Amino acid sequence: MQRGNITKSGGIWLLRYYEPVLVDGRIVKRAKAKKLADVDDQYRTKNDVQPLADAILTPINARTARPESSQAVSDFLEHVYLANVKESKKPSTYKSYLDMFRLVKDHVNGLEMRKVRPSDVDRILKGVAGAKSLAHTTHRNVKSFLSGAFRFARRNDMIEVNPVHDSVVPRGKAKGDTYAYSLEEIQAMLTVIPEPAKTAALVAALTGLRAGEIKGLRWEDVSENELNIRRSVWWGHVTDAKTLASRAPVPLLPLVKKALEAHRARTTGDGFIFHGNTGKPLRLENIVRRDIKPALVKNKMTWHGWHAFRRGVATNLKSLGADDKTISNILRHGNVAITQAFYIKPVAEQSKKAMQKMERAFKKAK
Repeated sequence: MQRGNITKSGGIWLLRYYEPVLVDGRIVKRAKAKKLADVDDQYRTKNDVQPLADAILTPINARTARPESSQAVSDFLEHVYLANVKESKKPSTYKSYLDMFRLVKDHVNGLEMRKVRPSDVDRILKGVAGAKSLAHTTHRNVKSFLSGAFRFARRNDMIEVNPVHDSVVPRGKAKGDTYAYSLEEIQAMLTVIPEPAKTAALVAALTGLRAGEIKGLRWEDVSENELNIRRSVWWGHVTDAKTLASRAPVPLLPLVKKALEAHRARTTGDGFIFHGNTGKPLRLENIVRRDIKPALVKNKMTWHGWHAFRRGVATNLKSLGADDKTISNILRHGNVAITQAFYIKPVAEQSKKAMQKMERAFKKAK
């Protein structure tokens, strides 16, 4: 049992006591000093502040106080949290988390897990924001990384409160505008791109599959009028499809099916649809460098990336009158708001027609 040592110092009441902390998985006692209150009319004597001290000491004496970790934040992030991410999540997720750790590493020096407060998190986020000119989405991702790490620590009884919840994300650079291929651009590209890049581009343009999902397609995934999305490939790593929603089948247009049949006649094997000489998934980034970009540059066209096909599916379907929910289902988004915010791009001609429609309504309202 400990009563602690209450002292008056510089106009405040201090409690000195021993608190239990986790050190290398063992509970040890560490000396601590904590402010109880200011010395004022309410708290004139030790007896006045003793109830405040008892509130701190009672759970410790009853052994109900949960010891928090004294491990350094940097060590925890690198050797505990990231190790768990590497084991439990996809390689692409681990890579992005590792990038976030590298951004925060220099800003968590000297911090212990148990001592981190929201003000410390704000300082870390501001430090990351001040070090480089980063996009606002990167700042949000850093906060999400830290929040996930401290949530993991809390679930494992290393801390009691997640200090990231109340922190504020600093403003960063606005994300650059993204691109969506029009149907006319796609038609023009397909006339100059050689095989097998041409068939891969057609699949991307008329299914909305992600690049990793195209790499992961196998012939058994092709049915009469659907593509079954079962896996994804990231830098040679084959994993399950991104989410439960991502595993939904995708409509297979007769035009695409015919192109795939022609592609199969030109290739060998019954495994991955797009494969290299070893039978492993084809590296689409290689055919972009080797085949697609040179062909487009030669014909004065611009490559905007595989995801521009996916955004093109959303934008082109919208132009043809499809509703947002249907487009979201085709892209297999878990939330239609993602489709609306990031995939359906405004088209100049549509915008003009909408404004003209408003003008006519405005005139009628006179």
